[in-house]
Amino acid sequence: MDFIIFFLVAFISFAGSIHLGAVNLAVVQTTLNRNLSSGILVALGGSIPEIIYSALALKGLSFIENNQSILDILNLLVIPVFLVIGLLNIFQKPSENKKKNAENEQPKTSFLKGFSLGMLNPQLLPFWFFVLIYLHKHFIISDLSTKLAFVFGTAIGAFCILFLFAKFAHHYHQRLAIILQRYSFNRIIGYLFVSLAVFQTFKYFV
Repeated sequence: MDFIIFFLVAFISFAGSIHLGAVNLAVVQTTLNRNLSSGILVALGGSIPEIIYSALALKGLSFIENNQSILDILNLLVIPVFLVIGLLNIFQKPSENKKKNAENEQPKTSFLKGFSLGMLNPQLLPFWFFVLIYLHKHFIISDLSTKLAFVFGTAIGAFCILFLFAKFAHHYHQRLAIILQRYSFNRIIGYLFVSLAVFQTFKYFV
């Protein structure tokens, strides 16, 4: 039973993380600007919040009802964060020194980058809550082993798709480099982050 829950939740997490998001973009950007190892560290950091939010989802609907203000704050906070990240990428001027600094950056920085962007995704809480409601129709998730299977399945599924994003960026690095000779990758990433900020603003206020 635990293995079924684990693999089912991992598949749901894998499929749910395919869509374009801040962590996905950060994984690709870091892999191209630095190396595969750094991109994987971003992926690892970005998958940890899945554990946190899915564990909170296990506490049930009462948590969401009693902490709606926290969710509102996180949903609002993500707008300026994405906007600042986008603008920094758009107006960033590439240089050899910056490239060397990026290559020499500490591994924990890549990990924290993925973790912080993952935490700024409060939609994970209601998402896993409703997944939990669906699973309760078919499984009983009450003891420690089934809860651990659920929680760690969310992280493994997210990490797998983010790992594939990193591998894809690394494998096609040369082809992407040819394309990016004409277009600044940082600007592309910047515009995507700004688009995410606009989309989040629309969702929050409309």
